[in-house]
Amino acid sequence: MKRFLLTALTVLTPALAQAAPAFLPTRDVAVQYTLSSPGQTAQNFQLSYDAASQLARVDSPNGYYVLANLPAGQAQMVVPALHAIIQAPDFSNLTTEIYQAENANFTPLGTGHYAGLDCRKYRVTDKNGSAIACLTPDGVILHFTGQDAKGTAELTATSVSYTPQPQERFTAPAGFAPLNLPPGALKALLQPPQ
Repeated sequence: MKRFLLTALTVLTPALAQAAPAFLPTRDVAVQYTLSSPGQTAQNFQLSYDAASQLARVDSPNGYYVLANLPAGQAQMVVPALHAIIQAPDFSNLTTEIYQAENANFTPLGTGHYAGLDCRKYRVTDKNGSAIACLTPDGVILHFTGQDAKGTAELTATSVSYTPQPQERFTAPAGFAPLNLPPGALKALLQPPQ
């Protein structure tokens, strides 16, 4: 799916850094999401988050996953089928943007309810685009509809589990071969065939 993993990382939402709502989960959580965008088949994936270390893991339905270390501004894609760990500047740049997001404007829009939880809706705007995000008080995004120069995407939580996340979920497997991609190469690889 076009931009699947880059959009999946956006569940941590690049525009939510000003004081209004919490923009990263404040406790460990695993969230099942459905991601959809115009002209694409909807995809389900899971976000796991370690709040103490600010580590994220996004499991794709296509057999690979992304590990993100937000404070370090690092991200990598793990492809078990290839026994490979792909270092891609595209992911790390987005991870840095998420962690250091600034200058967003928040306009409260009311409340919402997704995956059995209440959330507060905000219109969020920054230099990259605009979105409507529904956030729990502890920083979990339950619904997100965003638009930027690359298109639109909608993210909806289908289940939320506040459970401790084991550290090993956020570590790349030993013995996998490292692969380095130049900027822009990952996006090209993830493009669906035309």
